[in-house]
Amino acid sequence: MKPERQDYKGRRIEIRSGEDKTELLIDNLPVGYGRLPNGMFFLHNYAYDWTNDLMELARRYVSYRQKVEKVLSGQSAPKER
Repeated sequence: MKPERQDYKGRRIEIRSGEDKTELLIDNLPVGYGRLPNGMFFLHNYAYDWTNDLMELARRYVSYRQKVEKVLSGQSAPKER
C-alpha cells in the first residue's frame, strides 16, 4: 500500500501501512498511537483528543505542539519580583 503523506505547518506527516501494522511518522519520527473500543484513534502523547481519521489527529497534534513550544519559549526568562 502506498504511504499517505502531507506537509502541515512545516511538519511532514506520513502514514505507512504494512502487511500487519500501520505506522504514523511526524518528521520521520514514529509516533505511538492506539485505538479506542469504538474504533477512534488516540496518540499516546496526546490522549486529550481522538478521531476516526489518523491524519487529522496528527494535524491536531502538530498544532498542539506548536502552541506548547510557543508558550514554553515565552517562559524561558524567569520573572523578577
